[in-house]
Amino acid sequence: MIPWIIAGSCLAGAGLIAWGCARLQMHWPLAILSVLLAAIALQLYLAARGQGGFHDLAAITAQMFTVIPALLGTLAGLGLAALRRRHIAWRRPTGMLSALALLTAAGLATATLLI
Repeated sequence: MIPWIIAGSCLAGAGLIAWGCARLQMHWPLAILSVLLAAIALQLYLAARGQGGFHDLAAITAQMFTVIPALLGTLAGLGLAALRRRHIAWRRPTGMLSALALLTAAGLATATLLI
């Protein structure tokens, strides 16, 4: 499958979920999306870091075409919702979990690209 189609699907899907969560004031789908992105980013980081000096270059490519577009889609979805005065309650436990998981995923994606 073409990686750009996968990247577009990740961007659009995450954007739709984030926008829908903010619009409908549903907190748990965004929290689940964020935790899954953090888990995927961690696994790809560990694979790219490798063992014994062997780095998995496919993990770096997968990070660029899945996690990073999903993070950008989430940011775009939340931004579009904010334009319509629909905000996520970041001070709730699910909002804090979402923010922490999104920051973790972004940090791990950055660390993977710096390998």
